[in-house]
Amino acid sequence: MTIQTTPQACMAAFIASLIGRDMPAALSLLTDDVVFFYSDGTVLRGKDTFAATMAANWKRVDSYKYTTLDSTWLAQSDTASAVIYSFSWSGLAGGKEIAGGGRGTRIFRREPATWRRRASGWRLAHEHLSNGRWEVE
Repeated sequence: MTIQTTPQACMAAFIASLIGRDMPAALSLLTDDVVFFYSDGTVLRGKDTFAATMAANWKRVDSYKYTTLDSTWLAQSDTASAVIYSFSWSGLAGGKEIAGGGRGTRIFRREPATWRRRASGWRLAHEHLSNGRWEVE
């Protein structure tokens, strides 16, 4: 696992791990108490739930593409950071093209070193996805 020294690096590594379908890398970038809110009302709590949901999605969707656009970092301190962004995705499911997108918020937290983690680093603590557009003015 590579320690992410900035929230921006953590975000880039998380996106790359999802596109590459690298679950161990994705999980290493999440806090233990991570919570995801999806636009369909689904709530995912914790790494195990996230891993199971993504594994099921990866079985259904081939040729997955994902893009994050218009990232605006709203706040950053030594221990927490927040970004809003728009996103789009596409792929093939059952031989048919599927696609979607919307807007999101990610909250990152700098985790301290522990006996399990030898070094501190930035991790994703929360993601909230919703329908609609996010436009930078």
